[in-house]
Amino acid sequence: MLARLTGHLESLSVENPPRAIIAPLGVGEGMGYEVLLPAYLAQRLLAESGAGELGGMGVGPVVTLYTLNYLESLNQGTSFIPRLIGFDSPRELAFFELLTSVKGLGNKRALRALATSPGAVARAIVERDARFLQGLPEIGPKLADLIVHELKVKAEAFTDLSGGRVRPAVSTPPTGAGAGGAARAGGADVASTRVKPKLAAKADADQKPAIVEPRSAPVAPAAAPIRETINALIALGESPVDAERMVARAMDRARSGSVDVPTDAGALLSLAYASRGG
Repeated sequence: MLARLTGHLESLSVENPPRAIIAPLGVGEGMGYEVLLPAYLAQRLLAESGAGELGGMGVGPVVTLYTLNYLESLNQGTSFIPRLIGFDSPRELAFFELLTSVKGLGNKRALRALATSPGAVARAIVERDARFLQGLPEIGPKLADLIVHELKVKAEAFTDLSGGRVRPAVSTPPTGAGAGGAARAGGADVASTRVKPKLAAKADADQKPAIVEPRSAPVAPAAAPIRETINALIALGESPVDAERMVARAMDRARSGSVDVPTDAGALLSLAYASRGG
C-alpha cells in the first residue's frame, strides 16, 4: 500500500475533485501517479508553487503527499478502479478518515466536502456550527447534524490544524453555470483558469454565534501536548494514523471521567498506551 508519495507536481486538473499528476522521484521518466485532492489542498499547492494555471504546469515543484488507497466501485460493484487520495500531512489524512466514519459520507463525497481546511471543519464540528457545515459541498442539513452528533468530541484533536475559519462559498452555481457547477475552495473558484493566491475571508454579518451546550466533562489537554504525544508515538514505531487514533481514544477516556485528564505529554502518552485496547 502506498502511504507517502514524493515527486514533481506535473499538473493539477479542474475536475471535481481536483486531480494531480505526481512524477515520483528516483523512478525514472515516463511514470506519473494520479492523486485525487481535496479542494483546499489544491488551492494551497497552487499558491505555494506560484502557478497561475491549473493545467500544463510541466515539471512543477517537488511535493510530498500522504496517501489513502481505496477501490472505487463501478457498475454496482462488478468492477473496481484503484484510487489514491493525497493530503498535506498525516494528521489531515487522519481527519479525513475520521470524517468518513460518519454513515453516508464516503471517500468521494467527503473529498468534495473539504472545500476549506480540516482545522476549520473540525472547529465547526466542535462548536456545533451545523450552518457552517451546510455551506460545504455535499453536506445537507441532516448530514451536518449527524456529523456534529458523532464527531463533536473526536474532532477536538484536529482543531489546531492550520487554516482559518473561512466560510466556503455556497454550492449553488452562478447564473449561466453548467449543471456540474464550479468546485469551490475556501471562497476561491477552483474551476477558473486563474487562481487567487490567497483565500479571501468573507465576514458573515448575519451569522449568529454558535450555541455551545455546557459540558460537565473535563477539558482536553492543550494542543501542544497532543502534538508532542503523537510525535512520540511515531518515534516509538507507531504509524501516524495509529498514533492519531491512540491519542484520540485516550482523550475520549479522559472526557468520559473514567480517568484523570492528562496535563502533559508524558501522562497523555501513558494513557494512550493504556487505552490502546479499549
